Amino acid sequence: MKALQKGFTLIELMIVIAIIGILAAIAVPAYSDYIARSQAAEASSLAAGLKTQIVDNMQNSVCKTGNAGIDEQVGKYGTAKIGGNTVTMTSTTSAMGETGCTIEYTVKNSGVSAAIKDKKLILAVLKNGSLKKTTGTTMDDKYIPKAYL
Repeated sequence: MKALQKGFTLIELMIVIAIIGILAAIAVPAYSDYIARSQAAEASSLAAGLKTQIVDNMQNSVCKTGNAGIDEQVGKYGTAKIGGNTVTMTSTTSAMGETGCTIEYTVKNSGVSAAIKDKKLILAVLKNGSLKKTTGTTMDDKYIPKAYL
C-alpha cells in the first residue's frame, strides 16, 4: 500500500522562500521611494496656501512681510516659507518669467523618510501664478512633484 504525502518537501519550501525574498528585495526600495515622494508632495498643498499671500504682498511691491505667522505654513513633514526680497515685475518679461518671490519648503529632520530628511525645495513664483523648481534646491528630482520640474 502506498503512503500519502503529508506537508511539503524541503525543496518546495525553499523555492517559496526564495520567491518571497526576491519580491521583498524589489518591493522594499520601491516602497521607500513611494513614501518619500508622498511626504515631499506636502510641499504642493503648503505652497498653494501661500500663493494668495504672495499676490497680496506683491501688490505692496514686496515678497514677504516679515511676519512669520503670515509668511509661513507648517505641515506634518516640513515648513513652507515665503522668500525673495524684491519683486521684479516688468512688462517686458514673459508670463513664464520669475517674479523674484520664492517659496522655500524645508523637510523636518525627524519622522520623515531618510531620503528627504533636512532637504529643501525652493520654488520660484512665476508671473502666471505657477511654481517652478529653482536654484538652491537640495532635494533629488525623483522626489519632487513633476509639476515643478
